[in-house]
Amino acid sequence: MRGSVISLIILSCMLSLAAQRLRAQGETTTPDTVDKDYSSELPRLPPLSPADALKALQVLDGFEVQLVAAEPLVVDPVAFAFDARGRLFVVEMIDYSEQETEHLGRVALLIDNDGDGVMDQRSTFVDNLSWPTAIWPWRDGALVAEPPYLTWYRDTDGDATSDTSERWFTGFGRGNVQGLVNSLRWGVDGYIHGATSSAGADLQSAGGGQVNLGRRDFAIDPLNKTILPESGGGQHGLSFNRWGDKFVTSNSDHLQQILDLDSWFAEHPSSIRLPSTRRSIAEDGPQAAVFRASPVEPWRIVRTRLRVSGVAPGIVEGGGRAAGYFTGATGTWIVDKELGFADGSEAALVCDVGSNLLHRKRLTDNGLFWNGQRIDEGTELLRSSDTWFRPVQLGDGPDGAVYIADMAREVIEHPKSLPPMIKQHLDLTSGRDRGRIWRLRATAKADRTPPTVVDLNTLTDSQLIKLLAHNIPWQRRMASQLLIERANPGMQSNLMLAATFDAAAADNKPEARILALHIVFRLGWFTVDLARTAIKDPHPRVQAAAVDLVGREGLGRQLQHELDQLSNSEQPRTQLALAQVAADLEPNPRVEILLKMLPYVDEPVIQAVVGTAAGDESWRLVAQGDLATRSPERLEAWLRVLLPAWGRDVAWPADKTAWLNSQLSPENSTLAAWLDGLCELSTRQEADGLLAHLKEANRQNLQRWIATTLNSKEGHLAWLGLLSQAEQTERLIATLQPSVSEAEQRTVIRSLAWANHSRLAAALIDNFTSLTPSVQQDALRVLSSRPQSLELLVVALEAGDILPTHIPASLRQQLNTSNDAKLAKRFQAVLAQAAADRQAVIDKYAKAIAPTKSVSETGQAVFQRVCAQCHRIDQTGNDVGPPLKSLVEKSPEQLLEAILDPNREVDPRYASYSIMLDDGRTLSGIIREESSTQITLAEAGGSVHRIARDEIERLKSNGVSFMPVGIEEQVTPEQMSALIQYLKSGRR
Repeated sequence: MRGSVISLIILSCMLSLAAQRLRAQGETTTPDTVDKDYSSELPRLPPLSPADALKALQVLDGFEVQLVAAEPLVVDPVAFAFDARGRLFVVEMIDYSEQETEHLGRVALLIDNDGDGVMDQRSTFVDNLSWPTAIWPWRDGALVAEPPYLTWYRDTDGDATSDTSERWFTGFGRGNVQGLVNSLRWGVDGYIHGATSSAGADLQSAGGGQVNLGRRDFAIDPLNKTILPESGGGQHGLSFNRWGDKFVTSNSDHLQQILDLDSWFAEHPSSIRLPSTRRSIAEDGPQAAVFRASPVEPWRIVRTRLRVSGVAPGIVEGGGRAAGYFTGATGTWIVDKELGFADGSEAALVCDVGSNLLHRKRLTDNGLFWNGQRIDEGTELLRSSDTWFRPVQLGDGPDGAVYIADMAREVIEHPKSLPPMIKQHLDLTSGRDRGRIWRLRATAKADRTPPTVVDLNTLTDSQLIKLLAHNIPWQRRMASQLLIERANPGMQSNLMLAATFDAAAADNKPEARILALHIVFRLGWFTVDLARTAIKDPHPRVQAAAVDLVGREGLGRQLQHELDQLSNSEQPRTQLALAQVAADLEPNPRVEILLKMLPYVDEPVIQAVVGTAAGDESWRLVAQGDLATRSPERLEAWLRVLLPAWGRDVAWPADKTAWLNSQLSPENSTLAAWLDGLCELSTRQEADGLLAHLKEANRQNLQRWIATTLNSKEGHLAWLGLLSQAEQTERLIATLQPSVSEAEQRTVIRSLAWANHSRLAAALIDNFTSLTPSVQQDALRVLSSRPQSLELLVVALEAGDILPTHIPASLRQQLNTSNDAKLAKRFQAVLAQAAADRQAVIDKYAKAIAPTKSVSETGQAVFQRVCAQCHRIDQTGNDVGPPLKSLVEKSPEQLLEAILDPNREVDPRYASYSIMLDDGRTLSGIIREESSTQITLAEAGGSVHRIARDEIERLKSNGVSFMPVGIEEQVTPEQMSALIQYLKSGRR
């Protein structure tokens, strides 16, 4: 009997576990369909009271969390900021997410009357706002972002309610409720900064000026109510460390750093390519793992299941997992070592609103950019078991603690990301009567006295200057702001002293000197004597800041000697600032400084700035330096930076021409490096621009040397592009024979890609059918890159010399959207009989996706032949299209639909674009990155082009996915079955 009871208990436990597993996997008794009622799988989750919500929070040892404010004192907080009096402005976005026309948004002003750290009085400072998102106090009021507006609301009579307003800017986008302007912050530089986000902005100021930000960020000068564009691109959340480095987040790229060089390059135009200045710095990747304490919401489980099965559209993230990784990163905050975080190091805190937690990373300085490394293994700094805990933004306060805006919503998700069959059972307004502000800080020690919060407005200028060295970052920044607000001439001498105070003094921190320098600069008191002292500061960050301000103030010519003393600096930030200042010096001192810097500069971004700064004199960096004797590798690196600019230079002085002739000579021991650099240029126009300056005898001599070297197998095949047209054609025809290796054929074809004469195109077409598929892909890419050869390709198709089945889907897409309408029409006529209705193709192939034998061999072979141009598995393929890690969880039907009908749902990140260049070529691919000066385009095959905007004749969105239509003409149903099995097998 006892054994039977135990057996029943065990059986009951097993059934219970099985039921839990079924629920977790979202399995149901009836199949999923669009019309199915999912209400039984979507139970409502009840909210917790503020007291119970506090109990649900789990914080690591050494830290404590406290409730600062809760409903009804505050609801739906999405942004906040303390003013100089210690009052807390809170933006309440009650109209999130679909009530954009109801103007429910407000700004609350919270006051702690008894000084216990808990807010106990509320005033509604402003109401009747639509989608307010950000705030920063300024003088007797606050700047509020309420797209499309940014408005200064003021309280002139001191009753904690705004009685007057002044609209500063209009034009912030409203197209994406989760991509609105956000995160107004006071910067180290004395400006109010903000993130524009994905909705973008085309601004007009109250004074009539216009600024097209696009998706760039901005800096506001509140003294004169102007706005300046800055490098940007994050979605929500912006923060600065104590030095002024800028960090941002996006929902699935949780920690990024942005280096602002956009305006400098706009003022110093150049053909030099700029590497990316926005980088993901998380060591564990953009969409890193998170460790939530809360259960996964039922709607997330159901949505993931529906996406995996194909019933609902949408990207399947995390390998088909509903949670466990960053999907809703909504803000980052950088904390100083004084707060006790990260074992004394600076750390980045990141909210994930979808996983109900606060993550942290140790920041390690790697030069210009930082590296973020996870600290807490298997857990998080702060997390809640309550799914209603929604940390949407972070900030700090007068006491040095980190404050958290908790929106306390049942559901936070973009409405368009919720399938209708799920959305109809959810209440997206649930919780708009709730909200909390939490305080997170290091656990108080028995011998530590809590800081006293005072009204900084009551302090004298001298007292505020002393606060610049305070241990608490908020105190330093607010003191900086008040000093700029006051702009009292009487404090000038004290500020200048603070900017250059003895670095060994205990009460004078380097961050204080940086703040003082920026205040002096902002108020127009930055002098040559101050700069001369500051650039000798022993701390590298102070030194770099001082050099930067020297350039902004235009004092470089007066401080050439002091700047020259820094030219051997190994500090990347000093190098960057020095190169920018040198750009505005006279040619001789400019080149002298930059020449001395060359041996020490390794960061590609700084190399691009150095080359740009040198301007027309950049050739002297190589001509007068010792790069060739010091390091051939370093010479090659600098040639890659400088050659594109030289190829586009119009005016060439005699000494530069003579020098170039000496370098492109067989007698030059570094000639190979020069030739490699020439062949890496993105356009033939750039190479011809250089070669045009060779004497005819020297040019012929060079070509003979290249030909001889290639014959001896000692040269690089890429050099073929530098030979005469006749030589190019002859060698190409010889290379296209079946006896030549595929690798050699592809190298030769790619080396001739920039050539522009019909004989090469004719040779490729005549030999096309004898080429292997991968070589055919390269040949077609060359043929389609120029109008003349593209027409020859269409003629060959019309004549049947090349069959429609040879044309890959990606090229068909390009030809169908050709800028030459007549040519596109001819091409469409050739392919008319090959065209088929997408659904008919899917239906045909659906019958043949049953498992086949030899999956690993056949499926992998199909992948390599058809997919590897844009996708990677292990070491095979290219990282152009979306990652394939989630495919294991997709159903065969969903995979088939995605492969054969890629335009059913187009991810904007992988939309197809065509770019016509000023040299006549057309490139097609996806835009990976853009700035005010250049666009980065990734092509099928893995090639990446950084294209200066002034090289672009036309930029065109093709309105379709980069994933091409028509793959079925290269893949039989049986091969498709093998491919799908290979993608799902997980054999990596």
